[in-house]
Amino acid sequence: SIFYGDNGNWQPLFNQEGVTKNLCVLDEFNLGVVWEWRISFVDNTLGKYAEIYNYSPREIIRSTSSQFWIADNEKALVKLNTPNDNNPEQIIPNSPSTSDVFDIDYKNGELWTVSGGYGTVKYDHLINHRSNTQWSNFSKNIDNGSGGYAWDMVSVLINPNNTSNVFVGSWNNGLLEYNNNVLTQFYNAQNSMLDSIFFSSSTAVGAMAFDSDNNLWVTSSFSPNKILAVKTPDNNWYDYSFSGFCSQSAYYPKMIIDDNDYKWITSPDEHKIPIFDHNNTLDNKNDDRIVINNNFPGSTISAIAKDQDGEIWIGTDEGVAVYYNPSQVFDNDIEGQQIFIQQEGQTQLLLETEKVTAIAIDGANRKWLGTQSSGVYLMSSDGTEQVEHFTIDNSPLFSNTIFDIVIDDVTGEIYFGTARGLISYKGTATEPQGDFSNIFVYPNPIKPDYEGVIAIRGLVKDTDVRITDISGNIVYETTSLGGQAIWDGNDFNGNRVQSGVYMVFNGSQDGALKAAAKILFIN
Repeated sequence: SIFYGDNGNWQPLFNQEGVTKNLCVLDEFNLGVVWEWRISFVDNTLGKYAEIYNYSPREIIRSTSSQFWIADNEKALVKLNTPNDNNPEQIIPNSPSTSDVFDIDYKNGELWTVSGGYGTVKYDHLINHRSNTQWSNFSKNIDNGSGGYAWDMVSVLINPNNTSNVFVGSWNNGLLEYNNNVLTQFYNAQNSMLDSIFFSSSTAVGAMAFDSDNNLWVTSSFSPNKILAVKTPDNNWYDYSFSGFCSQSAYYPKMIIDDNDYKWITSPDEHKIPIFDHNNTLDNKNDDRIVINNNFPGSTISAIAKDQDGEIWIGTDEGVAVYYNPSQVFDNDIEGQQIFIQQEGQTQLLLETEKVTAIAIDGANRKWLGTQSSGVYLMSSDGTEQVEHFTIDNSPLFSNTIFDIVIDDVTGEIYFGTARGLISYKGTATEPQGDFSNIFVYPNPIKPDYEGVIAIRGLVKDTDVRITDISGNIVYETTSLGGQAIWDGNDFNGNRVQSGVYMVFNGSQDGALKAAAKILFIN
């Protein structure tokens, strides 16, 4: 309710008319009352003289030029010349249409995000796509073909062989397929091998993954029969029942496919990882193998990833654990092992008091670990050394709650999906190359006003990098992080190098591969 005071006498401004979002002083004579779906303008006689509708406003201000500016939850920034302006100007930044980012995927310059949740029923701003730095925002209402709308998008996956082909998992409407930004197909229990929820006809798709043959694997949660299905590139479907291994009340939000083509599926509420092997025969189910592994810490599992060594890393509510020998999962009762680290002279388990919600592997095989309440950790490849720890207090990170992390392996850029929006960080590691045929130095030349770092890309794993002046004196040396080495332009003593040409000599660890590049400094 809204009250005003006059010499200690408080009275209601007017009858309550809905949810009040804000009170905004427009000038010394006017007040803006921001309701959930409209704005009322009140003058100094305490009377409403105008109202505007068709908005989802959160704040309004009046500029010195007497224009009104509305911060709107759906229409971004809106400018009006008068309260009754019939032609308002809508100003939309080149960005996602929402700060809700639940899942992300990135491949070859294409970035997709979805905003949903498990049973949250978020009806609008579900899907966003960025290509060549430009965002395409999709309709907030996605017709599910059955007289309703699809909602709660919880996963997104780009076809690695065709980045214009994208799949989105809906927690109530199955699998959506997009081609060139156009929705072309709904897959659910009625028209595919996906299964329905045991208590309704809806299909809850959570996890998706492509295998090396470009088959798309999809999980159906709360399924009475079939929790896993696969769609081949020529659109043939096969389903697989885990009868006796999983209950119909379980859900399956994450999945990875390891180097042996085994499917590792998370079942958080049952503290299980079902692992499936179809023995390279999709249609012959007689040779299929299923095993349940629950040898990991904590009570729930929130993240899973495969690193460059083929090891399986999982995130739980008691930190992380690693399966170092996943190829033995069908032969032995293997265990997800926690990592011991040294902190302030004490031996501790890595993030043992944190819930790890996201894991991503960069080009140097380092682990980016997102948490529920403590931001992001960057750990060494074996997880024993902390390289970075980003929070809202020491970085531009929007929130300490991390939903997802993806990495551009070409540039090293890391994207964080947080509880308050999407943000990226320019990482230092890229995917290693097989040879030195694509060495690239950026920027080059180095101009007097440049103060950033210099990136040497296109390197093989663990390249030995030595930088010399034109006379052959070494001024800097390092080892590449994956396929990239970073130099700050200073010599060993921390002094900026002088103007001139500098040679970059690169060699593989075994000495079999060598290459050189040049950098021009202009001071």
